[in-house]
Amino acid sequence: MTIALHHCLDAAEHAQRLEGWQQESSQIEAGVFSGEIVDISSQEIRLFRESANLGLFQQMHFPDSQWHLVTPIRWPGEDLYGADTVTVLPRCDQFWSVAPSNYDLLVVSINRCRHAWLGRDEHRLRRLDVPVVLLNQVREQWQLMTDYLRQRPRHELMTPALQESLVRQLDDSIEWLLGDCVLSNEPDTTNYRTRRYIVDRCQARVRECPDEPPSLMALCHQLRISRRTLQYSFQSEVGQSPVHYLRALRLNAVRRSLLHDPSQRLADAAASQGFFHQSYFCREYRRLFQELPSATRARALDTDQQDAASEV
Repeated sequence: MTIALHHCLDAAEHAQRLEGWQQESSQIEAGVFSGEIVDISSQEIRLFRESANLGLFQQMHFPDSQWHLVTPIRWPGEDLYGADTVTVLPRCDQFWSVAPSNYDLLVVSINRCRHAWLGRDEHRLRRLDVPVVLLNQVREQWQLMTDYLRQRPRHELMTPALQESLVRQLDDSIEWLLGDCVLSNEPDTTNYRTRRYIVDRCQARVRECPDEPPSLMALCHQLRISRRTLQYSFQSEVGQSPVHYLRALRLNAVRRSLLHDPSQRLADAAASQGFFHQSYFCREYRRLFQELPSATRARALDTDQQDAASEV
């Protein structure tokens, strides 16, 4: 059994803390990011709790050997994870979602050899119809379990008996939950598929041409849709206008580049994502991340120097 607790002040770092999940997170809401992960895992089961104070765009690929069940402690809005449901994540190469600010999620993973019925329509997002009283009891237990680990002094070792107790309680609660529920398909209307397709294609076009991102009119022309349809699709799916949302993704790409290679020139990092007006770039970067790009680079350089010194 392993237990890990992570607190991150950067969305990109936050995405890398969940071992086994291939994730990339982009901050799409202005402010100083703060995220936390509590992770409990054994050979058969895993429970992690993820929370953050700001909205995120998340791209992820889940471990393929497990089912992944999600239930929110707090998820503003009912667009993806309903308050009184358990959502079964689809089996796919890549899944993306937009997490609202101040979200708090519980995710349970179990081996695919257990509860094979969860594989029905596995390439789609599905929900479990669970009695509300049962769901609330199980969710409260998982919340209290993770709260206990968050508050426990980190320097104190956990006894084998305590570890065994945590795993046993987690395993029992999963069996209790899955023993009294029904799998149902998530409503998948034509309008929903169309909106998500539009947002997905726009994101892909921006990634394909980072140094010369297409204009909104060009995106409308390529997708053969009106500007109103483009605007409505983004507001419905990500809660922001396409201008603000796509610009935030490009700014996050610059930030990841600076953190990966802080030795590069700021102007080059900005230009690689289509920002050629330096004062505009710095203003928008500071608005989103509450720091100048030079501060991001300086912090990354300092980290690299400390790592190099520790290896000597």
